[in-house]
Amino acid sequence: MGPLKGVRVLDLSRMLPVGVLSQLLADLGADVVKVERPGVGEEGRGFGAPVAGTSATHAFLDRGKKSVALDLKHPHGLAVVHSLVAQADVVLESFRPGVAERLGVGYDDLRALNPNLVYCSVNGYGTGGPRDQEPGHDMNYLSYAGAMHFGGTKAHGPQPGGIQVADLLGGLTGGIGLLAALLAVRSGAPGTRVEVALADAALWALGLHVSSWMAGGDAAGPESTAVTGAGPAYRVYRCADGRYLSVAAIEPQFWAQFVTAVERPDLIARQHDPSAIEEVAALVATQELAHWTKLLDGLETCVSPVQDFSEVAADEQFQARGMFVPVPGQDEVLQVGNPIKLSDPLPTPSPASALVGGDTEAVLAGLDLPPEVRRSALAWATTTNDRGEESR
Repeated sequence: MGPLKGVRVLDLSRMLPVGVLSQLLADLGADVVKVERPGVGEEGRGFGAPVAGTSATHAFLDRGKKSVALDLKHPHGLAVVHSLVAQADVVLESFRPGVAERLGVGYDDLRALNPNLVYCSVNGYGTGGPRDQEPGHDMNYLSYAGAMHFGGTKAHGPQPGGIQVADLLGGLTGGIGLLAALLAVRSGAPGTRVEVALADAALWALGLHVSSWMAGGDAAGPESTAVTGAGPAYRVYRCADGRYLSVAAIEPQFWAQFVTAVERPDLIARQHDPSAIEEVAALVATQELAHWTKLLDGLETCVSPVQDFSEVAADEQFQARGMFVPVPGQDEVLQVGNPIKLSDPLPTPSPASALVGGDTEAVLAGLDLPPEVRRSALAWATTTNDRGEESR
């Protein structure tokens, strides 16, 4: 059933930050209705390998959600949204500030229809401030908040990461905020608006380092702290076969275990000595990755291989944790599961709708709509999409 069974969520968003938020809510049992643009649908439908009649990205992000195709700029589309809001507990949106209000789906508009509504906005720079109308993506927010300057290396400067950190943190913190607001409503408080700016989330992720600097600590930059490679104990080292070994032996006991195991106990006292970096790098480069992982297996060294996706998929740890699950409706294909583990198993999600607006008719069945509004909504669900396929 899931702990969020009975919680009704209307998702008006596009792209990753709120997409991953509503995925987690759906995984936990919430009834999530996702509004997509007629014919075109969510951008994720075109990303990733084909799977289950759609794409791997869409199958992952939108599992467990119902798809409704609506034109929010059309009065009939707005009428359907307002009817859904009257029954909803949560609305999610990711528009730039002011856009939702122009469309008639702003917080004040929807609160008038449902005073207990929790309205969650996740956007780039938040409401207010000179940048609130600027477009952006994950790397822009990380750059603006100082994360790109703080990471990278002195030799190569800032580098894009492999994970959309600001997007994911924005979605997750938005989720915590809306669940807190939902608990308050269940305790008798009125509904409220929750807002998370992705740039703010990126800055919050740097809170330890920025707060230390603001208290008079050293200026942060690439390879300037214990966790950005200032010393030999927290680095990624290249092995003889071109593979990589990550060493994160920050605590003295882990560093001592590591250098003793690799027969360099003389380095115990040089854990924070930058000049020892080249010595460790030269040592690791003498052997292949498999040699080091076998040598260090079972020792408390905080050392790990840098694995590729094929190794991750075969990894016994992730398999034991149930982190790979079948794509709903296509059991022979796997996708990443939910990291939240409860004592009771989570419900099996329904497949992501292969068709833009594929659940429109079922969702509309529970609404009291004028006939002309219903006809418009059903027509949007049969619109030919950009790829020349019928969405119904």
